[in-house]
Formats: sequence, C-alpha cells, structure tokens
Amino acid sequence: MTFELSGRAGAAMRWRTAQLVGIQAIYFLRLLVLARLLAPDAFGLLAIAAVALSVMLTLSDLGMIPALVQRRDATLEQHNAAWTVGLLRAVFIAAVLSIAAPAVARLFGEPRAAPIIQALALRPVIEAAASIGVARLTRELRFRELALMYLPGAVIDMVVAIALAPWLGVWALVAGSMGGAVTTALLSYIFAPHRPQVVFSTQLIAPFVRFGRWVMLTGILGLVGTTVLQLVVSRQLGAGALGLYFLASKVALLPLGAASAVVGSVAFPLFADMRDDATRTAAAFRTLLTAQMILLLPVYGTLIVLAPALETALGPRWIGTAPVMQILGAGAVAALFGETLGPLLMGKGQSARTFALEVVQTGLLLAALWPLVRALGVGGAATAWLAGTVAALLLAFVWFRRMLPGERLAEWTTLLAAAVAALAGAAVAALAAAALPNLPGLLVGAASGLVVATALLVVLDRLLGLELSRLVRVMRGSAGSSEGQQSAGAARATDDVVARRSAKG
Repeated sequence: MTFELSGRAGAAMRWRTAQLVGIQAIYFLRLLVLARLLAPDAFGLLAIAAVALSVMLTLSDLGMIPALVQRRDATLEQHNAAWTVGLLRAVFIAAVLSIAAPAVARLFGEPRAAPIIQALALRPVIEAAASIGVARLTRELRFRELALMYLPGAVIDMVVAIALAPWLGVWALVAGSMGGAVTTALLSYIFAPHRPQVVFSTQLIAPFVRFGRWVMLTGILGLVGTTVLQLVVSRQLGAGALGLYFLASKVALLPLGAASAVVGSVAFPLFADMRDDATRTAAAFRTLLTAQMILLLPVYGTLIVLAPALETALGPRWIGTAPVMQILGAGAVAALFGETLGPLLMGKGQSARTFALEVVQTGLLLAALWPLVRALGVGGAATAWLAGTVAALLLAFVWFRRMLPGERLAEWTTLLAAAVAALAGAAVAALAAAALPNLPGLLVGAASGLVVATALLVVLDRLLGLELSRLVRVMRGSAGSSEGQQSAGAARATDDVVARRSAKG
C-alpha cells in the first residue's frame, strides 16, 4: 500500500489542520456554553440573519478569491482589482440588507430579526477590507500565517459572546461575530502585508469572472437549498424549531466542516499543480480521502451514540436535537467523498461539474423537504438533506471513475479497519454514557470511545500492516512514498515550484 502527498502540501495540511481544529474546538465550546445561557429563539433569530447575509453574499459572489488561487500568474494590479470589487460588493450588500431587513424578517415570520440583520450587514465590509494578500498565502500553501491570523479572531468571538450573553442575549452573538471579524481583518495586514489600491478594470477581472461564474452559480444553488430549508422550518415550526435545527447542524457538521476546509484549501492548489499527472492525482486523492475517513469515522460513531446524552446535558429546552444530530452525522460521513472530489474538479478547471453536483443535491432536497417536514418535523429537514447528499454522492462516484479510470477511491483495508474501530469506540461510549449521569457521562463517553477506537486502530495496524504510521508521517509533512523515483521526483518538483512562488511573495 502506498500513500503519497508532497512534503510541502503535508506541512501545509498540518498547519491548516491546527487552524481549523482550533477554530472548530473554540466554536464548539462557545456553542455549548451559549446554549446553556440562551434560549433556542436566540439561535433562531441569528440563523435568520445569517441566511439573509448568506443570500446576498452568494448572489454577488464572482468567485474572485478561488480564481486568484487557481491562477498561477495573477499580477499585482489584478489583486488590487479583486480587492476593489470585493469592497464595493460588501458596501452594496450592507446597503441592501439595511433597507430590506424588515421585509426579510417578516418573510420568516420574525420581525425581531430585522435589527440583527442590519447589524450583521456590516460584517462583509469588515471582511472585504482585509488584505487581498490572503489569496497569495493560500495559493502558496502558507497556512502557518493563515492559522495565526484566524485563530485569535475565533477566540475574541467566543470571549465577547460568552461575556455579554447574560446581559445582551442574542446581541452578544452579534457583538462576538463583529469583534472576531475586526481582529482577523487587522491581523491580515500583519501576516499578509499588502498596500491596497483602488483599481477597477473590467479587463483585469474578466478572466477571474469567467472562472468564478461556476463558483458563483454553485454557491447560489446551495444557498437556495439552505434558505428554503430554514424558511420552511421557520414558517411551519417556528423560530424555536429553527434554533434547534441550527444548533444540531452546527454540532453535527463541525467535524466535516473542519476536515473539508483543511483538505479543500490544501488540495485545491495541490491538484491544480498536478492537473496533468493522473497517477499522482489519484495517489493524492486516495491519501486525502483515506486520512479523513480514519479521523472522522470514530468521531462520528461516537457523536451519533452520544447525541441523546448531549441533548440531556443541554437541558429540556433542546429536546428533539438528538435525532437531528444523528441523521446529519450519518449524512456527513457520506458527504466526505464529494467534499474531497470538489477540490479535484476545481483544480482541474472543471468547476461546471461542481455546479452539476449541487444541482442534484439541492434538487432532491427541495423535492423532499416540504412533505418530510410536515411528516417528521425538524427531523424531516435533516432527512431531506441526507437524501440530497446521497444522490450527489452517486454522481460524484461516476465522475471519479471517468476521470481516473481503474484507480482506487481509497485504501479499502484501512477503511474497513477504521469502521471496526469506530463501532467498538461507539459501543464503549454508549456504555459509559449510560452508566454515568448527564455531563459526566457525556464527557467520559466521548473520551473513552475515542481512546478505544484509537487503540484498536493501532492494534489492527500492527496485525494487518495498514501503514497508518506512514500515513500520519505523510499528513504531517514527511515526504511521500519512497517507492517509485518518478513520483518522488514529481513531488520535489512541485515543492520547488511552490518554494519559488514563496520567495517571490
């Protein structure tokens, strides 16, 4: 069995993992503490404001940043033009949302959301004012600087929100969000220095818009599904039910979001450099997918069995959260393949196919949403999302076979071992949670389940020769396979290219 990933990509993934795991851990802690301090209505109102903001951001997204990352020869003038367009877009969004907020709030049946929408409308302006040099850091896989830029913002968000929650309620969430955005924007000019200049030229941005149109359309379609889902839940079941779904989805999709962000940000530029080498592309894809599954299968096995204990720990106001978490957790495991394929399609310039995957997923979601919510309540919304995810997964599998015929998706023996370890860990977690009450049972169950899963994986590695230690070294930045001098030389060549770009930066 051979695992291959270039050394620089592995090192970048290590820093990206530190960033995302740190941010998600901070966000998870923030979420649990605030769930104890605030009622579901507060999260429902925030979800409405977040949907309104996402609608405007997605409808106006020209895909400039992904286009800058994908393009190897972007000039300084093009970076400035992209920054200018982003800032103008953010000001436009803030103005539109400030005017339309009352109408949006009435559409969701919650007039209280209007001032929250208007306040959060300023966040895109703050984010757009950040240094456009962040795109260069991403292209050059310099995730150490990105981690040091984003982690303090997450900490400020958490501290401000928790400190103000007893006095400000939902407005504490708004204050934390704004404080985190300001912190990140200021740090961006320290870690990605760039003197912004206002440059507006259709000729300069035209190549980026042509690439980014599929990014924009994909985002719009995905947003339609998310918006309609939350709108249906809010209109049929109320803001409290929407807050319940919001919390459950955040908890259940945190591990997937972290893994996808890590792999997507590293794999996108990596696959762009490998676009003409099918053998290395397939090897890197297998490495990324296998590593994610090894990490996430035990996590989601434990999460699914401990969802009832988490619901109990949150309190009686959150009854009904557990089945939603379990359904979304199962869907997250299925979604992992598509989340890994997306950067491959983007890196090869096939962004139209990512749009087609979104068409399938959102289409089935919308078709199943209304009847399932009426029949199953909040759990019906989660089930509709799961159905759309599985449908997109089947299409993604067909396209992978056409792009890389004869290549394996992953290391199947390793994945089988991970599944066995996940089941064992989940069983131990369930027993521990049943033996101890409330929060102690939750904490002991989570810790014991993950420890057992990890220990069993180590045992199976020694018995079956899975080479897990080798995979870990690759993911931590070691060189790829020692077998095959051609592949090793290609990996070094890729590293040299990135090193030259870093020097120029």
